[in-house]
Amino acid sequence: MSVESCTRFLRLTGEDPLIQQQMKALTGVAEVIRFARRNGYDFTGRDLATAVSSDSTPPPLPPPATRSEFYHHEFAMDDLPGFEAVVAELPHLKIMPSTVDLARFDDEFREEDLLSTSLAPSEPAYLRWREQVAGDGGRRDFHLVNLDNHVTHPRYDDYLAAKTRVIAALEQVFGDEVRFSGSMWYPPNSYRLWHTNEDQPGWRMYLVDLDADFPDPDHTSFFRYQHPDTGELVTLRERSRIARLFRIEQDPERRFWHCIVNPTRRHRWSFGFVVPDHWAERLADSP
Repeated sequence: MSVESCTRFLRLTGEDPLIQQQMKALTGVAEVIRFARRNGYDFTGRDLATAVSSDSTPPPLPPPATRSEFYHHEFAMDDLPGFEAVVAELPHLKIMPSTVDLARFDDEFREEDLLSTSLAPSEPAYLRWREQVAGDGGRRDFHLVNLDNHVTHPRYDDYLAAKTRVIAALEQVFGDEVRFSGSMWYPPNSYRLWHTNEDQPGWRMYLVDLDADFPDPDHTSFFRYQHPDTGELVTLRERSRIARLFRIEQDPERRFWHCIVNPTRRHRWSFGFVVPDHWAERLADSP
């Protein structure tokens, strides 16, 4: 294991088109390390951090910010042209890794954290709660399972292959590069608290699916955001096979505060992607 091995692997990712394509499906350090070992390169997370920090090539600048006129777009995946291949892959993506201890997961649930999603990020009550959490120490901004951290479970290779196929299918739809930004499993009573993702500006698409439909349309998982112009809280109730798109901005007055909550007994999955700015034109032009 060495920084040198890591450096050789990083050089390969810039030269081999097949490796480049597969790398678009990886989101975490554990995934990168496992993928590199399968290709004959052995290194640790510390080696990776050292190799990246010593690279003399400056990182690419983020795209220039553009003002969003709309704050979310939502579609049924079954209605989107070209998404047939994506929908077909959902059963291979919606995994429940055996490496997840669900009993421990349930024990880590905190009711007060869940209740914070009913407060607007701009109101004093939320700011007081946030200060209290910061004083408690530890990280309490999410209660969910990042699937890409579980690289040792038996179904991981099939899962990664499905992620790679989904990237190829979406690049056919959008005619440009698409990258995974995260794969999250929301078991019953899970949440991602208020956040902005402002360090990663640009358009995001999230594909949301469930293990079964909700019997009560008023008791579902939901996506909630604070409208940057009006300050109102907008709550989007969910159903199976949704494609949701919104833009992340860095302007302090246009930050897109949002949260996700699954207060039900259903299981929810959310697969995030960085998509090109012209995504709407591509969908409109599709037959």
